[in-house]
Amino acid sequence: MSVTTGEPRRSGPEAKRSRAEQREDTRTAILDATIASLVENGHAATTTRGVAELAGLSQGAVQHYYPTRAALLDAAIRRLADITAQAVVETYSSVTGTDRERVGVLVDELWTLAHVAPVSVGFEFLAAARTDPEMAVTVAHLVEHIESTVFTVARRVLGELADRPGARDWMQITVITVAGVLLTASVPAASSLVPDWSVVRRHIMTSFDTWRGEHR
Repeated sequence: MSVTTGEPRRSGPEAKRSRAEQREDTRTAILDATIASLVENGHAATTTRGVAELAGLSQGAVQHYYPTRAALLDAAIRRLADITAQAVVETYSSVTGTDRERVGVLVDELWTLAHVAPVSVGFEFLAAARTDPEMAVTVAHLVEHIESTVFTVARRVLGELADRPGARDWMQITVITVAGVLLTASVPAASSLVPDWSVVRRHIMTSFDTWRGEHR
């Protein structure tokens, strides 16, 4: 005796596409839950079981897609970096003006995103990598991915300016400067050492003027 649900059974390419979409939806739910846990609970307290509960899935389902905690965290941070990069490209790829004006917009956006995005999560990853060999490998891959993402965004926003000699060096220094300021500001006892963003921005733009003047 067969039981029908009222929904026609699908086969062939349509059924395969549906299964693929379901798998992608599950992956997205897992990674978004991981990001939410990292922001709310921090790196150390983010567990596969906790992520499964947030995503409404079994722990086995999460481990089916991401067998290890390191793989799960790696994929989650990569997703966060990609989402952030796409948002920047969509918002700022049409920015016009001089090279300096467009760079200024990009620098301001970097600062804004650094506050909106869970930058503290990145700092926790770096701290954990000092003593955890597995995390050190993950962080190395993430740094490469984020650097590549930043450079891709800069090329989309800045055009040929991003391909001039020294462009990558300048962008790396800018990112490190912003990260260092935020890291220092996150420590209450050291926050008084952090200058206003207007001061930091002025020095970043001065370094841009110096670099551009050297490579005209």
